[in-house]
Amino acid sequence: MRRERTICRKQMCNDLMQVYREVVNNCPMGTTQTEVYEQVVRHPAPRFYIDPRRAHAVISPMMRGDYSVLKSLNVLKRQMYHDLYDTVMRLSQKKGFWRKKLYYILREAVLEPAPRFYIDAPRMGQIWREKTIETRRQKYKRIDKPYEKGIG
Repeated sequence: MRRERTICRKQMCNDLMQVYREVVNNCPMGTTQTEVYEQVVRHPAPRFYIDPRRAHAVISPMMRGDYSVLKSLNVLKRQMYHDLYDTVMRLSQKKGFWRKKLYYILREAVLEPAPRFYIDAPRMGQIWREKTIETRRQKYKRIDKPYEKGIG
């Protein structure tokens, strides 16, 4: 399960950076970095970045009318689970999903487009900084390699 969570996070970070580049290229002059981060996290996401097993633990009680699981979650996670619940309900009405188990539907639902990225702007800033540092390190590694081998 941890591996799936890590894969989801990496995919989310990569998708966030792709959206970031789109937003930055379309922003008017004078837009602050914080405003860009806000626009990025409110941008529609290609999918829900959660493991279906984890989602099942929250959505299953919701299907029975028990929303108490959401009380301990922050606002964005709560919104994500409500949106995912709506997606599950929409998919369950489609012909290919009739009489299917919740977990089967959730495996497809998490891959559906999400209305937004469910993180806040400060976390987006952290991801941007981490990815920028990672990119610079990779760039310098490529530059330094010929010298390590005695070429150049």
